Amino acid sequence: MPEKWLGPVCVICAAALGLSTGVLYFRHAAPAAGAATSVVADSENNAAPAASVHAPAAQTDNSLRIWPADSRLANGLAITDSHHLIVNDALHDLIDFFLLEQADDDRADQLKLYLRTRLRPPASEEAVLLAEHYVAYMAAHDELLAAQNLNAQNLSASNVDINRIMTWRQQRDQLRQRMLGDQVEQAWYQNDDSQLTQAIDEWRQRAADQEGVAAFARQPRYPVPHWQNSHDEKLHIQYLLGLLQKAVTSFSERSHEGQHWAERYSSYQSDAQTISHDPGLDTSQRNAQLQALRVRLFPTQAERQRAHELGP
Repeated sequence: MPEKWLGPVCVICAAALGLSTGVLYFRHAAPAAGAATSVVADSENNAAPAASVHAPAAQTDNSLRIWPADSRLANGLAITDSHHLIVNDALHDLIDFFLLEQADDDRADQLKLYLRTRLRPPASEEAVLLAEHYVAYMAAHDELLAAQNLNAQNLSASNVDINRIMTWRQQRDQLRQRMLGDQVEQAWYQNDDSQLTQAIDEWRQRAADQEGVAAFARQPRYPVPHWQNSHDEKLHIQYLLGLLQKAVTSFSERSHEGQHWAERYSSYQSDAQTISHDPGLDTSQRNAQLQALRVRLFPTQAERQRAHELGP
């Protein structure tokens, strides 16, 4: 894997709580019974308790150039009362923001600096260690995916090799468990994995039905949904295909897409600020122009919604 990526977790908590919330403690001993504490927020009005701040003078310097504009990312990190890291979706999204949406060659180092600036030890070093494992996982993931000769961009409803995707999925899951650990895998990927399992099972059943093969003779038949409206049926097939495409998308592809998103959003911010401060527009006109701008710059509804939520 190119140098662009630059570069034992034990969880003790109630299983039902960890699985239902996607939040796990990153530590080697049982966490304190106290509740989780968010790290320091960006504004004084939304500041966390001082005990959760890690801001020694040596770490507070001007070399940190990347900072997430999304407050959910900036304020989503969390630690326990004993200052151990809590592995949650916000941490995953933050790491992806640095590694997949930034073009800087030192983005991995910037991520580590950010984590050490925002978290106090030992949570800061636990987060840095996890980030390093994740960088290594990204490289191994793409190498393993390339060996399967699967390409998300070339995947269509007519050429899905569901057995090859199943083989890749098993290899990927084993890689995650080995490099990230079972608990991190559960916290970050459980929902996606559940959706992928359903998509694979349904696709296999549909293929068997089309071929007239009793593929699941020894298993309960997977309940394949059908719609009287052919348009709705096509939309569902596209939804399944999207899940399969997501499963075979490389981090390299995601990085390319993420950096393009960041460029489009930067352009959107500039133009949106001009529209927002135009005294000749009333609220209705301003909103209409902002909506038109999002439609012009962002190809998907999901990207338009994200830009709208981030503002302005």
